[in-house]
Amino acid sequence: MKSFSGEKLVGKGRGQRKAGFTLIELLVVMGLLSLIAFLVYPAYLGSSRSYDLTDVKSSLQQNARLAMKRMVTSLEAGMVVIPKESDEATDGSENNYGYDKSNPHKIVFYTWNSTPGNSDNDKTALYAALPDLNIDPINPALTWERDEPVLYMRRYDVASSSWENALPLIRPEVKITQLNFILGGDNEDKVLITLELARQGPLKEWCTYKLVSAAKLGAR
Repeated sequence: MKSFSGEKLVGKGRGQRKAGFTLIELLVVMGLLSLIAFLVYPAYLGSSRSYDLTDVKSSLQQNARLAMKRMVTSLEAGMVVIPKESDEATDGSENNYGYDKSNPHKIVFYTWNSTPGNSDNDKTALYAALPDLNIDPINPALTWERDEPVLYMRRYDVASSSWENALPLIRPEVKITQLNFILGGDNEDKVLITLELARQGPLKEWCTYKLVSAAKLGAR
């Protein structure tokens, strides 16, 4: 004779559903998520572009200020500006860094510890030029259809009787749209510098930053 314990077998009723989502529920959830993403993404995109634009403007200001400081410091350590017509304005090749009032995007000058009129003087050149130094420095405002120029400094080393390698004063992603050296004063010992830099923003638009400063030769 069979005996049974007090436990009862529990079976699934016909009306009981399995756990999970139906297709309609999934579609509703996906629709809600898409709506949320549609509402949130423009705000995120705008915030991201605003951050990128702020970074571009900050980069322009930092590069302009550092470059201007280097140029002013160098000019204040100088004593006489060398004109374009002088043999001392060249670097021994086709490059001429001499000052030209009609095209003042470059300037070369004797440093304070040199003696003007003698050969092999200490000299410093500030100029905007193409990366290829085998051609003359050119006006940066005329180069947008070609490779954009960068701002350089070069020094003449008396010990080696040669010009040192060019030292860039701005980062390569920053471009120059204007660089002018304007001489003034009784002895033309004052130099007004106008520097404008440009860089593309997050939407490929050009952002610019302009600085104007003055230096006096022999101020240091």
